[in-house]
Amino acid sequence: MQAKTAGVFPALPNFVPRSRVKWPKRLARAFAWTRPKERKCIGVQERIAIDQWKVLRGSVLESGGVLRLAPDQEGSVRLRIEGETAAMAGVRWSADKWLIVDMLADMDSVVSVQFPFYRKGEVIPSGESRHMLSYRLLPMRRIKVAVRLEELASKRYYLDMLLGGMLEGHANGRPASVEQMDAMEMAVSSPYGDRFSSLTIYDVYLTDDLPDMTVEGGPMVDEFGQWMGKDWDTKIHSEAQLAGYLKAEREAARESAGYPAGWSRWGGWLEKRFDATGFFHTHHDGKRWWLVDPDGYAFFSNGMCYGSRMGVHGFTDRRETLFSWLPDPEDPTYRDAWTTADQIPEFAKRNGPGVGRDRKMFNFARANMIRVFGRDGWWDAWQAINTARLKSWGFNTIGVGVNNYEDEDVLKYLEKARIPFVWTLKKFPRTDVRIFRDFPDVYSETFRSQAQEFAETQLRGLVGNPYLIGYFVNNEPEWKVPYINLAERVFAHPDRLGSKAALVDWLREKYRDIGALNARWGQSFGSFEDLYQPAGRLDAGAPGAKEDFAAMHALLMEKYITVLKDALTGVDPDHLNLGMRYAGAGPREMAGCEHYDVFSFNHYAPSAAQALETAGAHKDVPMVIGEWHIGGEKSLLAHGLWFSRSQEERGRACEFYMQGAMANKNCVGIHYFEMNDQPLLGRFDGENMAHGAIDVCNRPYAELTAHFRHAAERMYPLCAGEEAPTQITGETLQRR
Repeated sequence: MQAKTAGVFPALPNFVPRSRVKWPKRLARAFAWTRPKERKCIGVQERIAIDQWKVLRGSVLESGGVLRLAPDQEGSVRLRIEGETAAMAGVRWSADKWLIVDMLADMDSVVSVQFPFYRKGEVIPSGESRHMLSYRLLPMRRIKVAVRLEELASKRYYLDMLLGGMLEGHANGRPASVEQMDAMEMAVSSPYGDRFSSLTIYDVYLTDDLPDMTVEGGPMVDEFGQWMGKDWDTKIHSEAQLAGYLKAEREAARESAGYPAGWSRWGGWLEKRFDATGFFHTHHDGKRWWLVDPDGYAFFSNGMCYGSRMGVHGFTDRRETLFSWLPDPEDPTYRDAWTTADQIPEFAKRNGPGVGRDRKMFNFARANMIRVFGRDGWWDAWQAINTARLKSWGFNTIGVGVNNYEDEDVLKYLEKARIPFVWTLKKFPRTDVRIFRDFPDVYSETFRSQAQEFAETQLRGLVGNPYLIGYFVNNEPEWKVPYINLAERVFAHPDRLGSKAALVDWLREKYRDIGALNARWGQSFGSFEDLYQPAGRLDAGAPGAKEDFAAMHALLMEKYITVLKDALTGVDPDHLNLGMRYAGAGPREMAGCEHYDVFSFNHYAPSAAQALETAGAHKDVPMVIGEWHIGGEKSLLAHGLWFSRSQEERGRACEFYMQGAMANKNCVGIHYFEMNDQPLLGRFDGENMAHGAIDVCNRPYAELTAHFRHAAERMYPLCAGEEAPTQITGETLQRR
C-alpha cells in the first residue's frame, strides 16, 4: 500500500474490550510488585481511538486492522494525542491506570520509546527535563509496553522492569500528575541499529490491571546465550568448540607471568615509593595525587568493574519462548546458573527487600563454564582464568560490583586472586520520609542512627583487610537524575522534616527579620513559621532566592556526606572513603567533596581529560572515575553508552581514554565498566549492552585487550609525566 503523508490516522473498527487475564497464584506472587492490587471485578479497558493520533514524524504504511508506520529519514516515528486536561484523546486519564501499547518494532537493535507529557502553558526551566517516561524494548517481537501513569510523580528514576519485552525504564522531570496533562507524545527510534523498517501498533488503551505480558515469537537466544539472528568471527557454534577454547585458556592461566614488569605485588610502581602504612592511602608528591599501596609504592587504580564475576543473570519468566534452551531450575548440574531477583542487591535496592524472590534469572556464562568444567570445577577454573587475564592485561583493581551477587563466594575469590579491590556499600540509609526520591531527611535523628547501623553492618567484615583500597558509599543515587534543588524540595514537602527545621533555623539566623527575607526572595511570609507550610518553586524568580537555595542545597549535601563519614570512619579508620560515585562531576556534585578521601564520579565519553581538568580546577582533590567504557560491535542488541563498530577502533579509543586519565594530576584511578557483556535480553534492570571485555562464552575481545595491555605498560610513566599521551583515538565513536 502506498505510504500516506504525515497527518491524522484513519479510524479503525470499534475496540472490543478484553477480559482480564487470570494469573496462576505463583505468577501472581512473582508479579505482585508490578501490579495493582487484585480486584474481583473485570478491569475496564478504554481504547484510545486511532483517529485521535497525529503523526508528527514518519508515514503511514497500513491502516486496516492494525496501524503500520515507516520512520522518517532520521529513523524516528513520533505520534501525538491532545485534548482537555486529564481527558486526552477523549478518554479519562488517572494516575492509578496503565497505558498499554501493543506493538512490534521491526529493527535490528534495542527499541527506544519515549512518552513525553505536556501541560498547557507550562514552561520547563532551562536545565530541567520534561515530564517523560522512557523505555527500552525488544525488537522483532510483538510485545506490550505497560506505562504505569503514577510514575509521573517522579518518585524514582529507575522504573519497574515488567518482563516480557520491556527492558529499561526511566522517569524524568519534576514531580507531576497525569491529571494535569492535556497532551502526550510517543516517540520510537533505533539508538543502535542500521535497520528500522516499520512500527506496527495493534492496540493502545488504558486499563486498571496489567494484561498478559508474555512475548510472542520464536527464539532469539541460542544454547550458549548468543544472539541467533547475528553471526560474527568469534561466535561459538558447538560445545566441542567451546570446550576446546576454555580448556586452552585454563592451561594458559597456569603459565601467566602476572602483573607487568616493574610492578609491586599489589600492582604499584616499584620506581616511586612513599611512606608505608600497611593500607592504601593518598599522597600528593608536589606535582600530582597518588594512591599508595600497603608497601609504600605509588599506585594508580586501573580497575575492572565486576572483575570477579562470571557472567550476568537475566530474566527468563514471561520470555521462555525466546530461548532455544533452558535447563530445569531443579537440575543439579545447572543449579549454580539459576538465581532469583531478590538475590541481586541492586534490584533489591531499587524495588525493596524480598521483592522478586519468585522471579527466575539465568546466567548463560556460568552455564557455559559448567558445560566444560562441571558443576564442581567451573568456579576454580574461572578464578584461575580470570585472575591471570586481569593481571596480564594490567588491571590491578577489581572495581565496583565486586560484591553484587549474593550467591558468589566473593571473599574466597579475592583471597585466592590477591588483586586489590574496592567495595560498594549496600543498603544505603533511607529514612521512611524522604526529601526527593532516595534522598533521606539528613538532619533527622533517624538518619544518624541508620548511618551508624549501616557502617556497622557493611564494614565490620572488611576491617583490617590490606587488599581493600576503599569503599564507595553509594552509586549514582536516583535523586541526582535529573538535577533538582534539594532545598526547594524540602520546602515543597508537606511534613515538618528535620531538614526543614534546620534550613528554617539557618534562614532565621541569616535574616533575623522576616521582612528582610521577603525583600530578598520577593515573597510575603508573615513569619518564619510560615516557611513550614509546603510551597514549591520558592527558588524561582528573585536572584536572592536562587542564591539562598543554592547555599541550602550545599548544606543538605554536606550533611548527607558528613553524617555517613563520621559513622563509617568510626567503624573503619584505615580504608579510604571513595565517595558516592555520582553520574558526573561539577560544582553541585563536588559540594562537600573535601570530606571524602577520594572524590568519585562516572564518566562515559570519548575522553576523560576535560572532565578531570574542570573538576580539578574546582577542587584540588584525588579523583577516581568509577565507571567508563567504549562498547563494541553488533553481537548484541545494544553496544554501549559510547561505542564503535570495530573492535580495533574500540581498543584504540579505550587506550586514548586511559592515557588521558592517567596523565591527569588529580586522577588516581579509572575503572572500566565492565568485565562481561550483558545478556542479550537484559540484566536485572534491562541493560543489555556489548561493552564487556569478554563475551557470554568467556572469549575476550582480543583487539580490545591488546590495547588495555599496551596502556597499562605505559601507565606509570604517563602518571609521572615521563611520557605524554598519544593521539590514538579513532573517528567512528558513536553515542547512544
